[in-house]
Amino acid sequence: MSADLDDDAVRIASLAKRVRWIDRYRRAISILVMLIAAPLIMRELTADLGADWPEAHTILLTLVFAVIGWWVLEVGLAWLAAIWETEYDRLTRHPGLPRAELRPRRGSPKPPKM
Repeated sequence: MSADLDDDAVRIASLAKRVRWIDRYRRAISILVMLIAAPLIMRELTADLGADWPEAHTILLTLVFAVIGWWVLEVGLAWLAAIWETEYDRLTRHPGLPRAELRPRRGSPKPPKM
């Protein structure tokens, strides 16, 4: 029993550190990755599109792909943080707490029944 509690405490501390770290550096990581990937995307597009495409169009297309890639990375890292936060919450929540339910305010009209 004590070993389980120690394992949970270690896991809780690890998850808390991970969530703080990813919340702090998520945007910087995604921007840095796309800044590194943008020249690679440009090189691939230049090779695939050929010499008949104007360079300005290739640059704009690279910019579009870089922004889409940045957004996908940002969403992926936010998803990962949400997974870790959910596990952290599950480990730290008291098992005896009741489920949260919304109640209408006193004096407010009751919603129609469906």
